[in-house]
Amino acid sequence: MKTYVAYVRIQPQGWVVQTQVVADNSQAAYFLLQGQYGANNVVHLPTEV
Repeated sequence: MKTYVAYVRIQPQGWVVQTQVVADNSQAAYFLLQGQYGANNVVHLPTEV
């Protein structure tokens, strides 16, 4: 498991914040972020820390 960092939009305020997620690969991290914050709220793709 690896740690990934990405920027996501928080609704309803519209703030963009940095968040971390632990996943096997960047695609899995992206899908986790989509599930947590919504498909259109992932601002920057996850990058490994």
